[in-house]
Amino acid sequence: MNNPNRNLGFSIAFLLSVTLVAGCGGTKVLKEAQPIQPMQPLAAISDQRVEATLDWVIVRDGPGTWARNADWDEYLLRVSNRSDQPIKVTQLTVVDSLDTRIEPQSGRKQLVKSSKKTARRYKESGIKVKAGRGAGTMLVAGAAVTAAGVGVGVATMGPILGAGAGAGAGAGAAVGGLLLLGPALAVGGIVRGVNNSKVNNQIELRQTKLPLEILAGEELGLTVFFPLAPSPEVVEVIYVDATGKHGLIIDTSTALDGLHIEASPE
Repeated sequence: MNNPNRNLGFSIAFLLSVTLVAGCGGTKVLKEAQPIQPMQPLAAISDQRVEATLDWVIVRDGPGTWARNADWDEYLLRVSNRSDQPIKVTQLTVVDSLDTRIEPQSGRKQLVKSSKKTARRYKESGIKVKAGRGAGTMLVAGAAVTAAGVGVGVATMGPILGAGAGAGAGAGAAVGGLLLLGPALAVGGIVRGVNNSKVNNQIELRQTKLPLEILAGEELGLTVFFPLAPSPEVVEVIYVDATGKHGLIIDTSTALDGLHIEASPE
């Protein structure tokens, strides 16, 4: 004969374990970021005063990532001031394949919200967006090398959550323990909240604050976070000096072709 107390204990443990797995399935800071060494820049452009280089774009679970399941892009650039006077980089903008200008965002919540908006916009045009898909073109263009190998991904735990939730509810009903689901979900919510806070802190620490002054003869790296920009055409770099406002257009149409675009079935 089954022991009701034992069944109750198994139900509690099962629900808690499933919920914790669900919490781990969201965005989370990795214990160690995937190291990356691009062998060559993805794209670059210059005028008489300034050179702007796009070295890499860290995408969802791709080379260089430090957060699992990220729904945004992290652009790594360099700006070199070749002139004899200081300049200030004031604005960075990405233009996606639907000719929409996408501005950088400073926090995780804003990035995710804007990425969802982009996905809906593309869906209305009959195009499915999937974060991190189509990054192979970039891997070839930048000849990226990582310690763990190129293009290592992390699987999500969504299907396990779906199966576990159903089984857990059935077990709870058998022992009159449906109320156990509430505390378990509360634990999962706390885990996700903590993870999201850690991710947001990293974004704030890593991102470059604009405007950014670059002295004569100096080269500085910039880290800028954008919502998903499917198959981006260009990155616009705006800077000012003593003569006024200037712009550089980095052509990314080849290096980032097809990025975040779900291929149509043949």
